[in-house]
Amino acid sequence: MKTTLALAGLLGLALAVCAADAPAPTITIDLGSRQAQGVPTRQGFTHTGGGNIDVQQPTPDVLVVTMTGVAVAGGHPCKDSLAALAFDLSQEFEITAAKPVTKKAKLTIEARVIGLLRSHDCGGGSASITCPAHAFVVPTGVVGEVPAAVEVTLPGRSVACGESLSVNDKSGPMAAVLPTGKYALKQVFGVQAAHPKRLLPCKAASAEFAPDPALDPLWISAFEPFHGAAKKDFGFQVIVKVSPE
Repeated sequence: MKTTLALAGLLGLALAVCAADAPAPTITIDLGSRQAQGVPTRQGFTHTGGGNIDVQQPTPDVLVVTMTGVAVAGGHPCKDSLAALAFDLSQEFEITAAKPVTKKAKLTIEARVIGLLRSHDCGGGSASITCPAHAFVVPTGVVGEVPAAVEVTLPGRSVACGESLSVNDKSGPMAAVLPTGKYALKQVFGVQAAHPKRLLPCKAASAEFAPDPALDPLWISAFEPFHGAAKKDFGFQVIVKVSPE
């Protein structure tokens, strides 16, 4: 037992030393001001969940933004049902070099969308990614409109008439060599579920792009087509990295 504890202690010390000796990145992303919002829309017999915009920086040279949300619509006896979530983010940042002689950096951006779209034969309805997942980087402090320095776009998706779809799309990495300085990451995403007016009880249509428990299980059919699906990575995620040119 003592030998095992001693080995564990030595291993922990070795890992700590390795982490301390790891060289710091020579090019970093310094975050600035941010404006972000997730706007729900609900009409009729509906449910929305999630609505999170998560901004993380696991290392000084990496930025990760994840948008997650759920929209569900069922049959209402008096009117059509519509549920939607629309996301919009503008994150300012500065590409900074440790050495003043470094004037340029390589910026890489990639994106993925993971989630589920459901509609039902007996209930009808439709579900979709209404705003194609899109992210791009532009310089700030420039007068007038400027083209994106680098961008990624993922296609819209939709189901209806009993269709269901598991979505796992990826775009990139796309790269560009940019001068050090100030930029902004712009990111948009949207999901929607709709259902026509219906007198009799029926199954709901849903767009699920968020981990549990964003979608209440009561909204899902007992014959769920994606039973047991792993949902921890659901959502629209964008990864931005910088490195020496």
